[in-house]
Amino acid sequence: MENKKTIVGMIIIIILIIVLIVVTILYNNFSETQLNLLTEESNKLIQQDLINEEIDEEIKTQKDYAIVEKTIKEYLSNIKNIYVEMEKLNSQINVDEIFSAQNVEEHQFNNVDPLINEYREKSKEYLEQCKNLIGEDKIKEAINSAQFSTPIPNRKEYYINLYNTVMLSDTMKSQLTKMEESVEGSKDNLYDKLSVLSKIKTHLEENSRYWNVKDDKIVFTNANIMVEYYDLINELNS
Repeated sequence: MENKKTIVGMIIIIILIIVLIVVTILYNNFSETQLNLLTEESNKLIQQDLINEEIDEEIKTQKDYAIVEKTIKEYLSNIKNIYVEMEKLNSQINVDEIFSAQNVEEHQFNNVDPLINEYREKSKEYLEQCKNLIGEDKIKEAINSAQFSTPIPNRKEYYINLYNTVMLSDTMKSQLTKMEESVEGSKDNLYDKLSVLSKIKTHLEENSRYWNVKDDKIVFTNANIMVEYYDLINELNS
C-alpha cells in the first residue's frame, strides 16, 4: 500500500515537473515574441519623423508588454499634439477677424490687444508643456505610474527598464529635441505674426483719419496708407 502511495506521489511530482517545464517554455516563447514586437515598434518610432508622420497608436503587443508600448506611444503622441495645437493657433490668426468692423468700431481697438495677448500666452503654455514633457523625470514618471498585472516579484522593474531603454536612449532624446525645436519654431513663427498684427494696429491708430469702416470693411481715403496697410497684410501671410 505504501509502495502504491510512493509511486502515485512520484507520478504526481513528475507530472508537476513536466507541467512546470511546459509552462516555462511557453512563457519564455511568449516573452521572446512580445519583446521582439515591442522592439520592432520602438525602432519604428525612433526612426520615423514624429512631427510630420502619423504615430501608429495601434498596440501590437500583449499583457504587460502592451502597457510599455502604450505608454511609449501615448507619451510621444502627447508631445506631438502640443505641436499640432501650436500650429492650429498659427492658422487661426485671421486679419479680417481681428480687425473686423466690430473690433475697430469708432477707431477703437479694445479687443485687439487682448486677442494678441491671448495668442501669446497660449503659445507660451504650449512650449512650457513641451519642455516639461521631454524632461527625464517626466518621462520616467509616466512608466512608474503604470499599473502592471505581473505577480512576479521584481518583474515590474523589468518592464520599466524596457521603457527607459527606449525613451531615455540617445536616439530618442534626439527625436524629442527635434520635437521641442519644432514646437519652439512654431511659437517663433506665431510671435512674428503677432508682431505684424501689432504693427497693423499701430498703423491704423496713427492714420485713423485716412480710413473708415464701410460695409464691415476698412476703406482707405489715402492710397499710400492703404498700400502700407496691405504690405503689412502680405508680410503677415508670407
